[in-house]
Amino acid sequence: MAGENGNSGAANGGDVELDNKIVNQLEYYFGNINLPRDKFLQGKLKDDEGWVPIDVLLTFNRLALITTDKERIGKAVKEADSEVISVSEDLTKIRRNIGNPLPENSLEYWQQIKARTVYMKGFPVDAKLDEVQTFAKKFGNVENVLMRRIKADRIFKGSCFITYKTREEAENAAKSEDNFAEGEMTKLMQDEYWVKKNRETKEKRAAEKLAKLAKKNEELAAKRAAKQMVHFTKGLILAVENVPKNASVNELKEFFNQFAKVGYIVHEPDQTNAEIRFEGTEDAAKTAWEKAQSDSEGGKVMFKENELTGRVLEGEEEDKYWTAFNSSKFNKIANKQGRGRGRGRGRGGRGGRHGGGDRSGGHQGRKTVFKDDGEGEKEGANGNQEKSDKKRAHEEAAGDGPVAKKTKE
Repeated sequence: MAGENGNSGAANGGDVELDNKIVNQLEYYFGNINLPRDKFLQGKLKDDEGWVPIDVLLTFNRLALITTDKERIGKAVKEADSEVISVSEDLTKIRRNIGNPLPENSLEYWQQIKARTVYMKGFPVDAKLDEVQTFAKKFGNVENVLMRRIKADRIFKGSCFITYKTREEAENAAKSEDNFAEGEMTKLMQDEYWVKKNRETKEKRAAEKLAKLAKKNEELAAKRAAKQMVHFTKGLILAVENVPKNASVNELKEFFNQFAKVGYIVHEPDQTNAEIRFEGTEDAAKTAWEKAQSDSEGGKVMFKENELTGRVLEGEEEDKYWTAFNSSKFNKIANKQGRGRGRGRGRGGRGGRHGGGDRSGGHQGRKTVFKDDGEGEKEGANGNQEKSDKKRAHEEAAGDGPVAKKTKE
């Protein structure tokens, strides 16, 4: 058996180093730190008054890598006179010494362990346990080495928790400036490490929280900006001049409805200008004005004895009109939400649902005095309109304020 495993020297009693490795590994398995956490080994202890067959222990990789010679393992433990483990008379089973029971598995116990444990970082990721142990033993008696690994693939992270027999030994290790090989190392007492780690974790979470808040604010700002963006069908607005000062909006509506469906009128009493927004597709205002000219004698569009002049808003003027319109709607929704839904609804006349659509920004001083069908916010007292208002209230509460109906890029 010994020859098969390349350990004939150990079988003859000549390899003290191998014996020490065997005993050290078994003392780790049955030691104060590993045994309380090793569910498998704890289960085996219940089978035979604490005895565990060497055959079972050889299923543990670390021991099997040292030797698979069961006789050599039994003899090594017998000759070691260990305080932690003992071997059966037939040299086939190992158990923890009955005169050295495990400490109570309590919070206080693990606090004591932590008080003499050192965090060391800076080992190569390909470093072996034996190499780490050899380095750690330079500073005192090592009870345990925990090589920290990445959970997914079990790759060594290059850092360890090393537990010493006394607090003094641990502190000496933490203060030492010795490095493993040529790499620089970080050494901290474990309690100091966790204080540092918890602080870094809190700072990281705070930074992530601030980043999420900043992202949320950016998204909200983008949504607000999107609501105020100018989306419109081009060529719907007709600016007319020389309107009689005594003309009413209803009269203007009735007059221009002859040529195309009117959707919105902005006109201030005693003023001689007005803006007529038509419904329909692109260039509806041009089509309506051309029809008004063709239906009029000599192409002169006469309204209450005044010859009107008209032009379709284009370019910057048109953009300015729609920007003011969308901004007014956005502010109106925000004001309603600020006051709380349910107040002031259904009270026609001066505000609420009826006015304000086109009286801001570039149209300061004007007021909306007429809105016809097709705007999604039209006035009316019939049942269908009431249902439309309720739906709009829901949309406003969700933050999706209305914009101009159609889009033309």
